[in-house]
Amino acid sequence: MHLLDGILTRLDLRDTVRTSALSRAWRRRWEALPYLPLSFVDELGTPPLAVDRVLVRYPGRISLFSFHLDKHSVTRVADWLIALCNRGVKSINLQYFSYTSSFNLHSSVFLCTQLVYLELRRCRIPPLPVGFTGFPVLEVLKLHFVDFPENGESQLEAILGVSPLLNTLDLSFVNIHGDGSNEWVIGGPNLRSLSINSDAHYGWRIMDLPCLDEATIYLRNYVSSGDFEGFIARFAQVRKLILDTSYPLPPLTNGHLMETLPCTFNNLKSLILWTHFCESPAILSTFCLLMNAPNLEELEITINRGAVDEIEANAVCPNTQLTDAFCANLQVVKIDDIGWLPNEMCFIELVLSKAIVLLEMHLTLGCISSKSNEHALCELMTYRRASSHAQVFFNGEIE
Repeated sequence: MHLLDGILTRLDLRDTVRTSALSRAWRRRWEALPYLPLSFVDELGTPPLAVDRVLVRYPGRISLFSFHLDKHSVTRVADWLIALCNRGVKSINLQYFSYTSSFNLHSSVFLCTQLVYLELRRCRIPPLPVGFTGFPVLEVLKLHFVDFPENGESQLEAILGVSPLLNTLDLSFVNIHGDGSNEWVIGGPNLRSLSINSDAHYGWRIMDLPCLDEATIYLRNYVSSGDFEGFIARFAQVRKLILDTSYPLPPLTNGHLMETLPCTFNNLKSLILWTHFCESPAILSTFCLLMNAPNLEELEITINRGAVDEIEANAVCPNTQLTDAFCANLQVVKIDDIGWLPNEMCFIELVLSKAIVLLEMHLTLGCISSKSNEHALCELMTYRRASSHAQVFFNGEIE
């Protein structure tokens, strides 16, 4: 019996229900399962009536509820959430793929206290109900294009404060109705992965995150507001950092790289940057991060030229401020959308000359190029390599 239950709960929902046609004994067999995952994310779409019928016929626990909403099904979300809140649901994933509107999330979601995973896209969060006790076992919270009510930053802080097991937080284009003058406070004693993607000029206050291992930060206007150094220092303990520095940055303190960051990223092994080599602040920020990450092993850079209006003609190559420890543990480098600009060539030459244990450097050409590939590759061949094992790959082929 337990073996059969395990098989049925692993089947696609349609196949599970179809077993009722096998024989009279199987007619209502699926309705007696101890729990049932409901996933409706197929490309063809699922009629809302089909979901209604399953929820009516199946009286047991719903372990997972996942639905890609459209203009027809979005009107049924409130009733579905009301039906789910007493079913012991552990995972809810509701994604509304619309560019012009959002759906109203029903407050019954706050009664789903056994949630381990919650992902929402294109919805309006209701105010917290009186007596909200939190999500005691929630581990993953992902909010994409979500609108909070006025003073929503304090509501998010309250949710995080009563989610003690939360280890993954993903906030992408989260908005507030109101002036948004207060700070977004991000904290969590067990948070291991944090992703923030926003183009709004909100204040972000990162509390102590003792377990944080990975951070992804795309804060365009906030990073350019002048608090880059202090903000990024809050992630000094991470092993993997994904950062967008391609938008206009404030000038760094006196241009002295060693004095820019108030911390050292001793644990950082992997750094992924969206940046460019067209303006001094962005270039110096890249060098600053590399100089303060002594144990970095993997570096990946995607060049974003669309974030700047002008290209500086003179190469910025701060050789005089670099020590032998620069890129000392770097093993793999990947640079995408390269255009052979002088600053880019200078950076490549510098890394090759300093990275003593480098194994691979991968270069991928972008749509803009300042010189021919043949000319650029010939120049690359003249660069000194500190590592005898270093190999350079261009568009996937070794040079």
